[in-house]
Amino acid sequence: TLGQNIYAIRMIVMIDKHDYNYSKLRYSIPLVEQRYHGLFPYKPEIGCAWRFIHNHIDGAYLPGRHFTRHQPIVYNSPSFIFKFYFSPWNEHTKARKLQITPTLSKKGVRLGLQIQYGRSSEELEARFLMLTNSTQDLRNHPEYQQLFPKFKP
Repeated sequence: TLGQNIYAIRMIVMIDKHDYNYSKLRYSIPLVEQRYHGLFPYKPEIGCAWRFIHNHIDGAYLPGRHFTRHQPIVYNSPSFIFKFYFSPWNEHTKARKLQITPTLSKKGVRLGLQIQYGRSSEELEARFLMLTNSTQDLRNHPEYQQLFPKFKP
């Protein structure tokens, strides 16, 4: 199917498990080998659980870049985009998210994007704790193991 102009690729949303004892980050090792908790897109619809890759002059995206006016081809396993949403969950990530909120446009605020980045460290931590309850150990998922054979039992 290669040679087409736009592909929809499923996205794995990475969210650290709040009670998991991760080792200290090592920058010489890929992050996907150090963090492996998140939300797996089991039955995603085209939209928030997807990202697009294309070679058009313009992606023809709708707001949020979750949809496009082009006709995408679904590119399935073993391809995924990893969105490190609340991972790694450390002081650097928290500070980075919090610095984005004041720079949002009025439209971004109307769309509720400040919830994604947090208006305060307390609000951001509460969102993380809410999301971490639904995270899973991706090393146990067969499609994830296909990408990272070292995680196969």
